[in-house]
Amino acid sequence: MKFYDLSVYWEGNPFAEPWPPKVEFSDSAQEAVKLADKLGINPSDFQDGLALAVENVNAQVFTHIGTHCDAPIHFGPITEGKPSRTIDELPLEEFYGNGVILDMRHKEPRSGITVEDVQKALADMEYTIKPKDIVLIMTSFDKHIYTESYLRDQPGMTGEATEWLIDQGVKLMGIDTYTFDRPFGAMVADVKAGNKSALFPAHFIGRKKEYFHIEKLANLDKVPVKHGFTFSAFPIKVKGGTAGSVRAVAIVE
Repeated sequence: MKFYDLSVYWEGNPFAEPWPPKVEFSDSAQEAVKLADKLGINPSDFQDGLALAVENVNAQVFTHIGTHCDAPIHFGPITEGKPSRTIDELPLEEFYGNGVILDMRHKEPRSGITVEDVQKALADMEYTIKPKDIVLIMTSFDKHIYTESYLRDQPGMTGEATEWLIDQGVKLMGIDTYTFDRPFGAMVADVKAGNKSALFPAHFIGRKKEYFHIEKLANLDKVPVKHGFTFSAFPIKVKGGTAGSVRAVAIVE
């Protein structure tokens, strides 16, 4: 059995986060001074004068940083005529199951991944989607995470392709890009040209049919098989949250 880490770092990378968190590390010696002052003791009272190292995070953001799962409430308040579920309301069973990787590395920058693209990828690997499969879209844009291209040029899922996968019984999907849709700039350009349906079509399908997706996966190209492996990505339990960080892992027997 081998484990493949499919997650990116949770860090203040401005190329990957429009609103990057500020992560400041405080070592054991620094914390001895701070904690001693708070407890009314001397720093030397700690063993070797060292307390417990921590990091202080100033995240002026949402929970939508690093590798994370978007919950239905993120897409809209109502899903299939009912109140949309939050990240803490999603069953853990949905985040553990058979993984399927669809290779979309050939897609042009800023282009949409279509139903035909999805069906061709499945045909090429001679695989038929089964209900509860967890589908992971591989674009290899995780390789650009420290460049301006990461937020600007990724391909993304169309609403039609997303809905098609839902109709096959898929509840959880993922992609190795910043967002599940095309990049913000590409969508906005289409809106300004008169196409208002260009804004977040993949996300907004989640108002019509419930599903959830993971953004900012990585290393899908390292997994030696395209299906027949176990995928695990349990989300942090944010009460009423629109998203939760995950540690995504592929487990290959």
